[in-house]
Amino acid sequence: PVPRIPVIDSDWWRLTNMPDLGELNGPDPARQHVVDHGFIQSADGVWQLWACVRGTAVGRLLYGWRGRSLTEGPWTEVGVVARAQAEAGENTKPESICAPYFFKDGPNYYCFYNSGGIRLMASTDGVNYRRTGADGSGRLKVVGGRDAMVLKEDDTYFLYSTVSTTSAEKFPRGFTIVETSTDLEHWSDYTVVSEGGVAGNGNISAESPFVVKIDGFYYLFRASSITFKTYVYRSSTPFHFGINDDSKLITQFDIKAPEIVHHAGQYYISDLADFQGLRMARLKWEKA
Repeated sequence: PVPRIPVIDSDWWRLTNMPDLGELNGPDPARQHVVDHGFIQSADGVWQLWACVRGTAVGRLLYGWRGRSLTEGPWTEVGVVARAQAEAGENTKPESICAPYFFKDGPNYYCFYNSGGIRLMASTDGVNYRRTGADGSGRLKVVGGRDAMVLKEDDTYFLYSTVSTTSAEKFPRGFTIVETSTDLEHWSDYTVVSEGGVAGNGNISAESPFVVKIDGFYYLFRASSITFKTYVYRSSTPFHFGINDDSKLITQFDIKAPEIVHHAGQYYISDLADFQGLRMARLKWEKA
């Protein structure tokens, strides 16, 4: 195993701006934000980007863009790609659908998202998605939290998510958990993998987890809405990055809710920027 440290390796460039939602625009433009998001390259070679837009007239919805290059923007607006559905048991009063995360597994494309729990959409082309399950609800049988992402190693899926709660003593808590599966249907009990430390202990202190495995080590990117920074932890195991312990913390970035994209041998990292659109930069992994 070779320990490394992620380093932002370029200036930032803009991929998206705040779309005009027409009648769905929120009452206060300053409080309408582009937030958690996900990327996937579809079968036609075009990049798809979905992001949650909050503060709209109906609540939170998912908006889409598409682009042919990760290094050139702005990308083309697709429009609203998903809204919460009452018939699926999702949150509709107000509408809340958020945290899209794309994952390609063999010929199948998946989009994990949150609306009254972690849910799943599937696609055969990476563009058009439908809710999974016999009842069409897309609901996964996981404890889960929100801001789900999935890492697959060998035949095991590792599903990381954020839990926001309050302790029995009325202290707000935020922590990251992982659950595992070999079929995306049956899931293990959860393990708390990160909590507390310099990132904070409040219920928005362990958001948007993203785990990457490189050269034998696992790297957890953990965002905090308390400090508005992202903290990176390095571990030899996917199950433990530090509980009230920063000994695995290796660096931090002044960015929020990043996604890591690996394409053609190059890593990229995204950022919410000013909450009015998304930006991206190159990422490199220096030897520690």
